Parts: sequence; C-alpha cells; structure tokens
Amino acid sequence: MRRGSEGSGEGEGLSSLRAFAHSSSLHGISHVFAYGAVSLRRVLWGGFFLGSLGLLLLVCAERVAYFLTYPHVTKLDEVAARNLTFPAITICNLNEFRFSKITRNDMYHVGELLALLNERYEISNPQLAEPHVLAALRDKANFKNFKAKPFSMAEFYNRTGHDLADMLLQCSFRGTGCTARNFTVIFTRLGKCYTFNPGGPGREVLTTLQGGSGNGLELMLNVQQEEYLPVWGDTDETSFEVGVKVQIHSQDEPPFIDQLGFGVAPGFQTFVSCQQQRLVYLPPPWGDCKATPIESDFFTNYSLTACRLDCETRYLAENCNCRMVHMPGNANVCTPEQYKECADPALGTYPVPPNGPGHPRPVPGTPQAPRVPRSVSGLRCPCALAGVGSLLSPCPRWGAVTAVPRCTGLGPLPVAHSSRVAPPTPSPGIPPPPVGRVLGVPVPPAPPQTSW
Repeated sequence: MRRGSEGSGEGEGLSSLRAFAHSSSLHGISHVFAYGAVSLRRVLWGGFFLGSLGLLLLVCAERVAYFLTYPHVTKLDEVAARNLTFPAITICNLNEFRFSKITRNDMYHVGELLALLNERYEISNPQLAEPHVLAALRDKANFKNFKAKPFSMAEFYNRTGHDLADMLLQCSFRGTGCTARNFTVIFTRLGKCYTFNPGGPGREVLTTLQGGSGNGLELMLNVQQEEYLPVWGDTDETSFEVGVKVQIHSQDEPPFIDQLGFGVAPGFQTFVSCQQQRLVYLPPPWGDCKATPIESDFFTNYSLTACRLDCETRYLAENCNCRMVHMPGNANVCTPEQYKECADPALGTYPVPPNGPGHPRPVPGTPQAPRVPRSVSGLRCPCALAGVGSLLSPCPRWGAVTAVPRCTGLGPLPVAHSSRVAPPTPSPGIPPPPVGRVLGVPVPPAPPQTSW
C-alpha cells in the first residue's frame, strides 16, 4: 500500500510539473517536460534551457555589481554669460632680487645661497664677471672688519624684490588707465609678485562684458635687466632667463606660478585668450570627495593649489621647523642656511600628489574655484634701427622695456598677453646691441632714453 501511494504521489507531482510547463509562457520549458519517454530532443532542450538560464543569471550579477560601483556621468554644459568675473592675473619678474639693493650684510648672509659666494665667502667665479659687475661684487663681498647684523629673509625678499611702480610703464583695463596701486603684493616661490584684480575684503572684483582686444588688461613693463643677478650656477633662487612669468587664476585660489605660470618671451607681444570652467563635484559614494569643508588653518576655499600650499607648509614645519617666505602661517621664516640645507631640497622631493594621503578633498555639491584654460600666441615686435638712438616704429628700445599681458580674450573670457622687446635690426655698418644674457652677468641695457 505504501509503495502504491508513493508511486501515485510521484506521478501526480510529475503530472503537475508537466501541466505547469505546458501552461507556462517560459520559452522551452514545455519541450523539456513533454509527455512520453526521455528522448534526445528533450535532452537538447534541457541543455539549451539551462544554458540560457545561466547566462541570464551571469548578466544580472554583472549589472548588480556595476550598480554597486556607483557609476556617474560627467556632464558638460557651455553657458553664454553677459557678464563674467575677470580673473586674477599674477605677474612675477624672473629675477627675484635686485642687484643694486643687495647690501654687504645681505651678501654675508645669502651670498652662498645665491651662488655668488663660496663657502669661504669669496666670489665664486670672478673670471665670468664683467669688470663693472666684478667691482660691485668685490665691494659688496668685502667683509674686512665687517660685523654682521641681524638678517630676515622676509624683509630681504620685500626690500630687494622688483617694485612694480618702477616696472610699470603703461597699464589699462577696458580702456581705463590703471597704476601700480591696482595691484596687490603677494609672495610666491618666485619672490615678490603682483596680482591684478585679486578680490578680497574692501576690493571690488572687476568684471568684463565681452572678449576681444581692448576689453581686458593691457600692460607694458620694464623688466629692469640691469638689476638682474649674475648667475654662475643653478639654484632655486636664481634664474638663467630674463623676462616675466604670468599666471591667470581665480580669486578663490592662491597663485602657484612657479608650476602653473607661463613665461613671456623676449621680442614678442603675447596674446592670451581663455575660458572659465566651473566644476561641481558629486558626493560619496559617486565621488571621492569629503562631505565636510576643507580642514585648513590657512585657506577657507578648496583648490588644488591651496591644498598643495597647505600640505607643503605643514611638511616644512615638521621637517625643517620653519616656513618659506611665500608660505602662509605664523611659523618662523627659514634662515638662509635652512633654505639651502633643508627647505629647498625638501620641496624638490615632496612626495604627496594632489588628493593623496593627507590632502583634503573638495566638498561635494558646491562649485569649486573656476579653472582658466588658456591659449597663448605671440607677435614679434617690429623694432627697426634707422640710426643711432632713433626708432622708426612705436616699439620701445630693446633692453629697457618689456610688454606684458595684454588682456584680449579671444573666447568668452578675455585674459592676458605679454611680451618682451627684442633687439632692433641694425642698419648696415652699425654693430648690433648685445643680445640675451651672458652666463654670469646681465647684459647692460641700452641708453635710458626711449623713442615712441
């Protein structure tokens, strides 16, 4: 009786499964559970059904795993604006210290740092210097009966850096004249620099209505080549080049001109056009951002340059017990010995990349400091020499003048261009003026008078 009841139960279960298979809309299952004996046709249908079911489960699992990675799409919108905030423009002379402003006490403390003196306080390479430069160096390096006085790197940078009031020959913004008072002094890795339209408390941020020449900033500068230090070796505080360096950036980020700036070539009027980009970051888990504001003692707004300066400042404070002149904070400024032995080598090997360990990340959902991608082009300055001391074209005499950013935005946002004046083409029989900068000594400039 039990065997009969068990057999009848199995038969009823199989019949129910076959009935379900024949009534189901699931493709192929009715062929697997067909009535009758097992056949090759049923076996093949069974294999196809199991294979399709396995492929379905595999695709579903892959889609679920992809969903758990929180994918996102970068959306780019181009917006036309009637009125845009004009960017901040930072300008630095490639020469950090004016030679005439260096005193004997300065030479005693920083002569070795600037590669002007050796460890015995002697002129490093006197054979490379021209007579008048060598005479000035010997006078500054004459330490006989000399008693050193207290020295401050911050005061040294401020006193010997180039003064924009002396450098600025012409300035206009949207056709209106401007002066050195429209610039703010800021210290960077390149020394004493100047920022136009920096914003901040009590300073109105300038705007522009359209791009094109005449709607931005136009400058002409004197690079004061006669003030350049003689260069006999590669150091972090001296430069082989002559000219200026320019960075275009937002008011919400500090300049990082030594790495993000562009140089102004001698003999060319340089035009720079740019556009403004604003980035809005996604919150976790779609982005690798912090949900809290930047944790910095020096900056309130997040930017890669602020992050880098913050971390470099803390890195030097931990490893050198001081900070460089351009770094924020109230820590003691490094001495010349600390600059040479610790600070310069430490920054040269600083290992932490942006957004790496120890770097804060942007706060999601809020626009970050706008980026200013740029394009640069230049035109050679058409100077011609008709006779001794006379110029036929409205271009300043070479050696005395450098023209720097002219803001002509060719895109939605006008920005700056710059140039340095090249040597004039000599007339037959007239020897050309010295070109460039001789290793070890700056080339003397042309006579001070300038024809226009």
